[in-house]
Amino acid sequence: MDTTTAAQLAALGVVSASTDANGGSILFDPLIASRPNDSDTRPSTTTTTADLGWLAALLASGRRLIGSHVQRIIQSRRQQCSDARSQSLPPAEIAPSCWAAGIPIVQRRRHVGWRLAIVPTTSFLNSELFLALSGAAGLDARALAGRARDALTRSDDEAIRACRLGLLVIGQQLRQAELTRTVESLGQQLAESYEELSLLYTISQRMTVVQQPRRFVQSSCEGLLETLPYRWVGVRFAGGAGETAGGAGSVGGSGVPGSLRGRLIVAGSPGASLETMRSLTGRLLAEASMDGPSVLEPGEKVEDGWCAALGSPVLAHPICREGHVLGVMLAGGKQGDDRAASSSDMKLLGATASHTGIFLENASLYEDMDAMFLGTLEAITSSIDAKDRYTCGHSRRVAQLSQQLASAVGLDEETVRRVHVAGLVHDVGKIGVPESVLCKPGRLTDEEFALVKQHPEIGHRILKDIPQLRDVLPGVLHHHERWDGEGYPSGLAGESIPLFARLIALADSFDAMSSTRTYRSARDRSWVLSEIVRCSGKQFDPSLVSAFIHMDFSEYDRLVAEHRAAEGLSPARLEEAA
Repeated sequence: MDTTTAAQLAALGVVSASTDANGGSILFDPLIASRPNDSDTRPSTTTTTADLGWLAALLASGRRLIGSHVQRIIQSRRQQCSDARSQSLPPAEIAPSCWAAGIPIVQRRRHVGWRLAIVPTTSFLNSELFLALSGAAGLDARALAGRARDALTRSDDEAIRACRLGLLVIGQQLRQAELTRTVESLGQQLAESYEELSLLYTISQRMTVVQQPRRFVQSSCEGLLETLPYRWVGVRFAGGAGETAGGAGSVGGSGVPGSLRGRLIVAGSPGASLETMRSLTGRLLAEASMDGPSVLEPGEKVEDGWCAALGSPVLAHPICREGHVLGVMLAGGKQGDDRAASSSDMKLLGATASHTGIFLENASLYEDMDAMFLGTLEAITSSIDAKDRYTCGHSRRVAQLSQQLASAVGLDEETVRRVHVAGLVHDVGKIGVPESVLCKPGRLTDEEFALVKQHPEIGHRILKDIPQLRDVLPGVLHHHERWDGEGYPSGLAGESIPLFARLIALADSFDAMSSTRTYRSARDRSWVLSEIVRCSGKQFDPSLVSAFIHMDFSEYDRLVAEHRAAEGLSPARLEEAA
């Protein structure tokens, strides 16, 4: 109770108390911290909380007797009125010369108890109850009565009026407390809503970048972890080996981008190893269904050991699209005083899961379109390479080497992907070079070589009106420039040569030297790498050479074998053809 309310009640000679809805237990509000001194009988002109505090403590010692009278009044009132929430308890004598009235305590439309205004009169100081309570407390009843006489009302009528006035004060305090709780609750809800909107807005903004699904999911988990009071947040995707449906919906990875299938992405500290997490969340994924979210507690659906490993409680929300469960979004190990999963927790987890499902669908569509786009490019470049059987698969191999080199020098994932595209189309301009020149046995004349040297510009003209290829055009146009400025078509030197072109130039030369041509045999690996080192700083960017010579060429060798098999040419037959 606040000091203002306590002072107002003291001025009325009212002692306040609380009881449950049935009146089964009564609790007096403490108004004073210290025990009264028998010798302190100084008169007082103003009733204070100190004047009544000792009396509240004294009445509390007889709360069983007083509580039984309060319970009787409550039961009598219920017989008269079925809705106790809308009715107060009228003033009634609960002990000789001691009156009480009550006002209902209602929380969330449920009657949970009563607030009581108790008013003893001066006659109470002469009652047997007062004498018994004083003796039981080891206090001098006469000294206490002398001290309290001026603080108490004189008659029963005054006590009844004081009870009613006390209820007004208590009612005001209850309304103020309820208002304070409402404001705090609204403030909390507004804060939570702001955090939710902020997170969902951020997620929505990132949904437009479908080229990097893993980064999107990781950032969504991290954002959710900052908003929810949980130790960890993660997503387990379908598509792993041996995964089967476990509910009304079917678990399948067809709607999950290839880079995410079967993966577990976690933000925070689960308290278990990733291998354990992968195993446990895989079983949760198998049990996920279209029915909706679930809260996993010890003994519910999963063994107690699971909750110990994942952090109880564990919130699980399926990620669904078009009747399929694509994954399950999880949050575990709630922090703070309230460890129970709340509806707001589940609502935010569900909203994030829904956004993730939409993103996965878009990312899968983009992946399909991208695969079709790359397939079309490979078909075009393969048809160009096929004009000369000795360059079969050249564009794919250059694309693979350029991509691998770009990754080795630390370029980001999207740039590496675009370098791969540039490598695929770097020789598309050869479609404008006469086939008789491309397939001519032996060395070319100066006039023929001049025709070949036009292919970067021809390729640039072919591709320049395709919006999706604008960023790779510099690689196509300048992949025959040299670090020393002696290349073509523009004679660029050093870092003025676009990075894509410098990457492709190194990969292109490596494959050319490693392949059998009409005029010579393929060079062995050690000779090719030595030649690249020799030309570092002359033909090639020296910073790229150091990374290139330390690369693993096993994937390149696999492509070479694949292309030879496709053409039906063994290394021996290629030597013979040379």
